[in-house]
Amino acid sequence: MKTKEELRLYFENGDRPTQEDFWTWQDSYWHKDEKIDITKIAGLENGFPRWNDFHAEIDENGNATLAPLRVMNIFIKQGTLHIPAGFASGSGISNVFLADSVLTIGEEAFSSNQLQSLTISGSVTTINGRAFSSNLLETITIPANVKEIKEYAFAYNKLSSIYIVAGVSKIGPNAFNYNPGINTVILDNNTQYYSNSFDPNTRIIGGTLISES
Repeated sequence: MKTKEELRLYFENGDRPTQEDFWTWQDSYWHKDEKIDITKIAGLENGFPRWNDFHAEIDENGNATLAPLRVMNIFIKQGTLHIPAGFASGSGISNVFLADSVLTIGEEAFSSNQLQSLTISGSVTTINGRAFSSNLLETITIPANVKEIKEYAFAYNKLSSIYIVAGVSKIGPNAFNYNPGINTVILDNNTQYYSNSFDPNTRIIGGTLISES
């Protein structure tokens, strides 16, 4: 089978292609009525993958590696309103892409995973307890429509920077605790929080401390 570069040489300006040239051109492409050998299709050389088949890749040093298989993404379909409790807890996911339609994120929905970054869609109003706890998140922005962030929602991450908009009315106990890298948090004066909502070393500016007595 000729390459495209070789075929072009038969049809340059001034050339008079022969019958064989045209046949060679036709033989270099699959016809819609022909059956294509699966081994000729990129990615299917080993046949259709089964759920328990893993084909190792090769790293820059020539070693077999399964690293690409450990990257798991979840895409939440547009029109979804609620993420149920425990939806993908402990699933080993690396990235989650929330649809703009999502309103609430359930308890432990994405806890105990490998999330390093996260964009919360602007439609979300409630982030329930432990929704994103025990991940690898380093920074997070809470969008304007979120009204309540419940207990342990972002606890046990690697957060060093968070931005909480003025619309948040209440931050639950331990919501951002166990993230010692957060130095300072600025809250709107109307945002209520508990004494343990943040790490003991985090400086809190603004907000209203909820009395627990």
